[in-house]
Amino acid sequence: MPKYYKISDSKDILYITIDDSGAVIIKDKSGKKVFLSRYQAKLMKIGIEDLAKDLFKNVNSSDVHVEELQSMED
Repeated sequence: MPKYYKISDSKDILYITIDDSGAVIIKDKSGKKVFLSRYQAKLMKIGIEDLAKDLFKNVNSSDVHVEELQSMED
């Protein structure tokens, strides 16, 4: 079962999907997508939390919200 996450701060929103194979899809609010295969994601040696910290490292951490969604429609 895929996992869906919404990562947001006061200025931006990212949607992250991790499918059953371990592949990762990162989508911004304008619809731009980045696909990482399971192998690429494994080579990066980072988890979803590390990715979120890096993406929003220049903002106040109390402003960043990570939310697990039931589906991409949430």
